[in-house]
Amino acid sequence: MSLSDDDDVTIWVTEVWQSKEHHDASLELPEAKAAIGKAMPMLTGEFTRQELSVAGGLGL
Repeated sequence: MSLSDDDDVTIWVTEVWQSKEHHDASLELPEAKAAIGKAMPMLTGEFTRQELSVAGGLGL
């Protein structure tokens, strides 16, 4: 999770997955569906998504 220096409302969440298929499969887990269902009523605003290719980095 990240916070913007000039936006005290928005929270940025970044996830790194081995593949899109791994991410898609995780969303089918009953635990993930339950957690998403609990979180959605608390979320407001615009949802955006951007897919990137990881070039490397510590721990990846």
